[in-house]
Amino acid sequence: MQLCKITSGRLQDALDLVWEVFQVFEAPDYEEMGIKTFRHFIEYGNMVEKVRQGEMTFWGCYLNTYLVGVIALREGQHISLLFVREQFHHLGIAKRLVRMAVAHVETMEPDIRAVTVNSSPYAVGFYEKIGFQPLGPEKKADGIRFTSMRLTF
Repeated sequence: MQLCKITSGRLQDALDLVWEVFQVFEAPDYEEMGIKTFRHFIEYGNMVEKVRQGEMTFWGCYLNTYLVGVIALREGQHISLLFVREQFHHLGIAKRLVRMAVAHVETMEPDIRAVTVNSSPYAVGFYEKIGFQPLGPEKKADGIRFTSMRLTF
């Protein structure tokens, strides 16, 4: 498996993977408003502009040329998206993607000593397992349920 940066030319594939996985693992925990909010957030037109402006950076995990996982950092140190195709769960791919994002933050933003995430209910256990700490109770905004978490390094 290979980890590499996703450019705007491959961004639609990444967003398709995100939506596919979201529908299976996240959408059941969200009300309709939250699903619509998320769908709007990951629209190609919105994301491609954020990538071009440097607001978002995407990386993918590829098995040969098949995209199996995606992570995106927003504002330099916030994990905005982390999704792995169902058949590739429990193989360490999400953990590798997070480690790569942390290494990127350590290299590009050496004064920043933490990575944050607003975890979905489904992923809280995963993030805790790899060292993230909740910053408070679960919240809900625009129909999206999340727990703010931080990994300090």
